[in-house]
Amino acid sequence: MKVNRLCFILPADFNEIAPLGYPPVEKPVKKEGKKHPYRDCGAHFVGFIGDSLRRFYGSRCLLHCANPRRQQSSVFHDLEGVQMSEKVGGDNPRIFSYAELYIGSKGFCQDEILGSGGFGRVYKAVLPSDGTVVAVKCLAEKGERFEKTFAAELVAVAHLRHRNLVRLRGWCVHEDQLLLVYDYMPNRSLDRVLFRRPENTGAPPLNWDRRRKIVRGLAAALFYLHEQLETQIIHRDVKTSNVMLDSQYNARLGDFGLARWLEHELEYQIRTPATKRHQFRLVDTTRIGGTIGYLPPESFQKRSVATTKSDVFSFGVVVLEVVSGRRAVDLTFPDEQIILLDWIRRLSDEDKLLQAGDSQLIDGSYKLADMERFLHIGLLCTLHNPLLRPNMKWVVEVLSGNISGKLPTLPSFESHPLYISLSSSSNTSGSKSTASSRLSTATATTSSVNITVSFASSDYVTATEETIYETAEFGVNGSNLSTSSSRRPTNFFMVDTPREIPFKELIVATDNFAESRRVAELDFGTAYQGFLDNRHHILVKRLGMTKCPALRTRFSSELQNLARLRHRNLVQLRGWCTEQGEMLVVYDYSANQLLSHLLFHHNNITGSSILQWRHRYNIIKSLASAILYLHEEWDEQVIHRNITSSAIILDPDMNPRLSSFALAEFLTRNDHGHHAATNKNKSVRGIFGYMSPEYIESGEATAMADVYSFGVVVLEVVSGYMAADFRQPEVLLVKRVHNFETRKRPFEELVDIRLKEEYNTEEFLRLTKLGIACTRSDPKLRPTIRQIVSILDGNDKSFMEEWQRKEGSEEWKERNAYSLSLVRRIHALGLH
Repeated sequence: MKVNRLCFILPADFNEIAPLGYPPVEKPVKKEGKKHPYRDCGAHFVGFIGDSLRRFYGSRCLLHCANPRRQQSSVFHDLEGVQMSEKVGGDNPRIFSYAELYIGSKGFCQDEILGSGGFGRVYKAVLPSDGTVVAVKCLAEKGERFEKTFAAELVAVAHLRHRNLVRLRGWCVHEDQLLLVYDYMPNRSLDRVLFRRPENTGAPPLNWDRRRKIVRGLAAALFYLHEQLETQIIHRDVKTSNVMLDSQYNARLGDFGLARWLEHELEYQIRTPATKRHQFRLVDTTRIGGTIGYLPPESFQKRSVATTKSDVFSFGVVVLEVVSGRRAVDLTFPDEQIILLDWIRRLSDEDKLLQAGDSQLIDGSYKLADMERFLHIGLLCTLHNPLLRPNMKWVVEVLSGNISGKLPTLPSFESHPLYISLSSSSNTSGSKSTASSRLSTATATTSSVNITVSFASSDYVTATEETIYETAEFGVNGSNLSTSSSRRPTNFFMVDTPREIPFKELIVATDNFAESRRVAELDFGTAYQGFLDNRHHILVKRLGMTKCPALRTRFSSELQNLARLRHRNLVQLRGWCTEQGEMLVVYDYSANQLLSHLLFHHNNITGSSILQWRHRYNIIKSLASAILYLHEEWDEQVIHRNITSSAIILDPDMNPRLSSFALAEFLTRNDHGHHAATNKNKSVRGIFGYMSPEYIESGEATAMADVYSFGVVVLEVVSGYMAADFRQPEVLLVKRVHNFETRKRPFEELVDIRLKEEYNTEEFLRLTKLGIACTRSDPKLRPTIRQIVSILDGNDKSFMEEWQRKEGSEEWKERNAYSLSLVRRIHALGLH
């Protein structure tokens, strides 16, 4: 007997599957009419297989659902009775009424002010609807230029999803007032906590462990903005006052008013903004903005553009502030110590770097080598030449401990120009390289101190006041910005979020689900491609049958889960439809085909459809980056539970996007950073061949179960064999590879023969060893996803000895007993 597709969900919840001849067990919200006994689930053939497997696995069942007759259009609720539009849209930014923000902030009372700056004020507010505490940012400036800044921040933050970024809850446009609503951060901003003095507040200084965590969190946030989104975002105003602290002192970067979007892989260069403007998106300028003390030296040049290295410099200054406990510019210190960066550079040249450490830190509460390492990283990030500064990915790897050994040697800073030189106005009155600036700090007296700031080039100019929103260009100062107000178009501030899409629009987009529009069979459905509104290229996954409890749950879960995530290697949700008895998930689509199609569905042994090695390696690296985001970089830990080659969609440039979030499980982080399952149900659900042995046995979703599935995909990419192929003598790919290892056969025999030896040998061996390490039967012997990312970047020293320990045949068979027994039973049924 031959079947085209066999999907196992082991074990399913008992009440999800109805015995043959009976309707499925369900707890409806409202009374429903009589159901046809075979309407929702089951058929005699499926019952035969299900009964056979059920006898072996007890509660483990085979799930299969047939296409339904069309239902009448109605509002879709999940099994808990929650309307889908409420469930999916709950985490998306929304429009707030001015009234609820006014009431919540007690009429924008002075007592509710959390902070203020050049942008305006931030108020604490308690939403009257549900008592949620939020922070309301009220922009004080007026005019078209500032409205663009407001729109930039709104669009930038609305779609960002990272545990170290402040989450935008929504916005409000009231008459000439512009307001942004964010999550409330109980510990306010980093500068308030870092620079407070115990003698004034009675609060203890920030301890070393929290400082380390804050620096790591800020680095992760910038890495996400620079490299993990569809378009690169440069923050341009990284400073301690823009780093917020939640209740557990986790860093959350905020204030995206100066953010700029850039195409990826744009190298640093200095040029006029008028050239090659097509490389930039959503902006009409790339001039660097920011705050004195955090601005990179190149930002003071007339013809400079913002790059990721601008953010790296600002990050480096923040690191130096965190370690030293001192502000970037502090007028209360002697002249040679006013500029923090220049002072620490001198200490480095004198081999006295540790003297920069915060004297408030208790001796013995930190390691001297650790403190010196952080200062070293801060100085590397603030090197004068942008090309010599590291990128944020490298910084994250170093801070996480995945790059061991000595850091790059620091240069002698005697040959470096001073970051900022201070002199009296009388000595520099005729110099074009100086500008009078008023610098104030929280520790300075209320009377301002006038100084003259000189920079290292006659091309450098500055703007006045504490914050520079746009550096002056061609002699035009930021103070000349227009403040004239004009009628704001009603659709000026728009945020595109997932929505419910009418069925008739999807009919038009897919030519009534024409066979020519069918792309592939995805998990629990068929995918069609088309164009929505003749603009958006979309992928529509058609599940059908709203009455099948199992599919209903998966449909609801996928929508809710995917709407909350944002990464360049994750498929993006555009909307959904539940009309006409259908369950349709709509994604943004720029894809070429599925990874599984390119690896396994081929008619000849050579040809243009062969996936080249460079693409294979890039796919694995990008997939690892996406899983790292799910496991470690979002508010909750996300266990995908369905990482397979058929869940990876490739765009025309062979960049992957991970899809199929129907089985994903979210684990909440507690106060100690550990994870607890939000769903206590431990039934096994997944695709046979990709599920780890411990997951099949226990049903507990863990990060190591995802690592195992990732390892299987790695082995598929390397070998060109399917994870489970009943046409092969050795059904399971992991068993085939295990046999290679135990028999000490050369790994080169595993490589996909269609590559015809056109591959990088070093990369091939790295991927093969990594795939083997990830698919160890004992989860304790598998690397974490962060270690995997480091290895894929070429850090082969990260391979631990325990990962390379060979498993004995008996040990392997014992741990994989469930899978091996299932293979025998399926063979006995005559399926192949």
